[in-house]
Amino acid sequence: MKTPTPALRILLPLLVLSAGSPIASAQLPNLDDHPWIGYFLGSENRKFTFGLTAVAKGKITPMDSKGEPVADANNLSVTIGIEDIKPDGGTIMRQIKPETLETTDPASADFKTATFRGTVSTGAKFEATIEQDRGAISIGGRILDPGPNKNLKSRFAVRLNVPNTYSKTKTETKQEQKDFEKKLKEDRFQVKWTDGKRVKEKIDTEVDAGSKEINGPGIAEVEIELSAYKGSKLVFSASPNSAILLTNGKVAPLYEGFGVSWSPDPVKDKDGKARLTIEVK
Repeated sequence: MKTPTPALRILLPLLVLSAGSPIASAQLPNLDDHPWIGYFLGSENRKFTFGLTAVAKGKITPMDSKGEPVADANNLSVTIGIEDIKPDGGTIMRQIKPETLETTDPASADFKTATFRGTVSTGAKFEATIEQDRGAISIGGRILDPGPNKNLKSRFAVRLNVPNTYSKTKTETKQEQKDFEKKLKEDRFQVKWTDGKRVKEKIDTEVDAGSKEINGPGIAEVEIELSAYKGSKLVFSASPNSAILLTNGKVAPLYEGFGVSWSPDPVKDKDGKARLTIEVK
């Protein structure tokens, strides 16, 4: 049996995950060449791989200095669509109906820009645009139709999940615990607020990632350096008229994982020109 290429090994887990989704009924075209079978968009450079399936499920895999993917557990998921804001300020990301997805762009593993539309479970419709330029991926979009429930407060959103990159680290012995603590002290986490202020946070300190102390008036840029990414730095940037908010569901150290939620200002960005840019440096 032929051994899968490194790129294919990156993508197989997501393909398996998507196997239960109704790809056949989705209207996004998909590629039929390895390693992008079942994907609408694909992109690979020496730092990371980005893929978006025919049912609009995204994935980012950082690469090490040898061009090999870091552990599967360290991949970042990407969710694009519409989130509703609850009365208490919390949010709910609505599921896309795969059968509503449509585009006039062809599937591509060498795309520059691509736009697609879809409808979520509440009946709201959105349009999303993904761009690739010089190794960076940018995503933006807008709500086209709020749907039948006019009482819902909704916004276009992109969510990234930064996982616990140390979930399989052994800390059973004193030496293992010491080595683990050393890694944590070498890790870096910094945000730049939309007002220009920079805030650093220790990765091993318990925090509420959704607090005002971390998010401030909104985040313009997030920089993350973790030893699990083997020298690579993750950078998420929000263009003007948009902002990033962090969440982690509970008070816990950031190394245990957290969410990155980006959304444009619906009043200032009616045309969907704002972008979330994802880079691995």
